Amino acid sequence: MSSTDLKPESKSESNQVPSKEVGDRLQREDECTEAYSMLEKCMKARFDYFEPYLALKNASAEVMAREIEVFLPAKPKDRDELLGKFMTRGDCKQAFMAWMDSYEEAKKNKGSLYTPALNTLSKCIEAHSDYYQPLLTVVKNYKEHYSKERIAFLDAWEQAQAEAEG
Repeated sequence: MSSTDLKPESKSESNQVPSKEVGDRLQREDECTEAYSMLEKCMKARFDYFEPYLALKNASAEVMAREIEVFLPAKPKDRDELLGKFMTRGDCKQAFMAWMDSYEEAKKNKGSLYTPALNTLSKCIEAHSDYYQPLLTVVKNYKEHYSKERIAFLDAWEQAQAEAEG
């Protein structure tokens, strides 16, 4: 995706009604965002049941934080600013700013942080991997850790279920 892909549409283009396919896709994304928010609330409300999964999720977030510390060695309060500067110096500045707006809105409304803007940002970063490689390495390491831990978690859960059934 080039930076021109993220520029606002011209006035004549912005008056067009989105196609049914685009409208349907956006509606599904909104429904999934709402469902994900409800799932997160349910998991927090029934913490005792979901505690092993939430512990896995938190441990993975800690791995991500450590990876970011290596990528952006700074005091924690300065790290967000450094990340923002890194992101806005690359070709994904507009996608990053759009995601930041949606992130702040989601935090304010206690909604899901997984928004269409995050998907757009991810695609842009992938398209400009030469510049964003350090960040992609952080994400790759996080995904690998989370995947291994999730498999171990599910294996242990299946074993416990089998033992309980006798």
